Amino acid sequence: MNFLSKLYSICFNKALLQRQNHKMLTKSYSTGSGLLKVTIVGAAGKVGQPLALALKQSPLIDELCLHDLKPTTALGLELNHIDTRSKVTVYSGKDNLKLALKNTKVLAVVASAPGADTLSFEKMWMPNSEVIKEIMTEVRQYCPKALIAIATNPINSIMPLASEMLKKGGIFNPNGVFGVTSVDAVRANTFVANVQGLEPECVEVPVVGGHSTETIVPLLSQAKPCADFTNSEIEDITARIRMAHEDLIKLKPSESGALSSAFATARFIVSLIKALQGQPNVIEYAYVKSSVHPYLKYLSTPLLLGMYGVQKNLGFSKMTDYEQCMFDNAVTLIAKDIKRGEHSAGVHEPGPPCDPCTPIRRGQCPYDWCNIKN
Repeated sequence: MNFLSKLYSICFNKALLQRQNHKMLTKSYSTGSGLLKVTIVGAAGKVGQPLALALKQSPLIDELCLHDLKPTTALGLELNHIDTRSKVTVYSGKDNLKLALKNTKVLAVVASAPGADTLSFEKMWMPNSEVIKEIMTEVRQYCPKALIAIATNPINSIMPLASEMLKKGGIFNPNGVFGVTSVDAVRANTFVANVQGLEPECVEVPVVGGHSTETIVPLLSQAKPCADFTNSEIEDITARIRMAHEDLIKLKPSESGALSSAFATARFIVSLIKALQGQPNVIEYAYVKSSVHPYLKYLSTPLLLGMYGVQKNLGFSKMTDYEQCMFDNAVTLIAKDIKRGEHSAGVHEPGPPCDPCTPIRRGQCPYDWCNIKN
């Protein structure tokens, strides 16, 4: 056998093995079309492009579909040069969103209004809410059964808005719509690893609450493998996690935290796909429709993912006084954010009588919401 024949034989056997491995990975997947299509809406943006690059590397995806209002042809062409198994398809413009959404199994929404990604969470709301309304109107018609991961900020209000828009179309699945908050946990793992001298991949820090400066609640007391910190370290790490977005805006005023957000969103999407294909014990953190707290309709907590989205909301364990006080302060802010999202969708249902200042408060908070609330 000559050299070329040997080379062809090696390549053929390698391709056959990859095909067999892919079949093993996808053997439990049987919903709708046999192909697993992931669509990114907002793919040409600062988060969308690195997200597309990260997902192109996943062997679990058959078709990676890119959509943006801006042209996506060159982006798709370049990604198709990468020698991984997924095929990249592209669409651009409002009129073609419906084509991009067709047969989508997992939808990643990272679209934002021009320039909004460099604003504070509060200032993002008005421009980004209009973007989400337009996208959800199409989603409820053209991919009503897709699992939806929304990474457009401010997530505390965008998620309730998106959910109410889907409800209007009669297709809202509370277990299948996620506000992606993974970047908070990614940062927490990194900051803790740096303090403890560990590899970040080996660290797991729960982060609950919401996804804004004053509603992110890192549970450092439950960090694994080690939760041994001084009070000074706890305060410093907590502040860095909560202020990360604002700190990046100061240092990267035209870009913000696009790369870390794309990395975290990609990891969440891959976890969704693994669960969708039947892999057990897939746990991620996300901001979802929730009954964990009596005053909050949405909350970020650890979730056990399954083939149809959230299999079980794992809630959270007992907090320290410091963590509980941060969470208590966040409750009213999250409740207001939720109401803002619902009102934008035309929903004006009275919320629960939310007043976290009523219960006995323990420990010292970073600030006291009871003294500054209206």
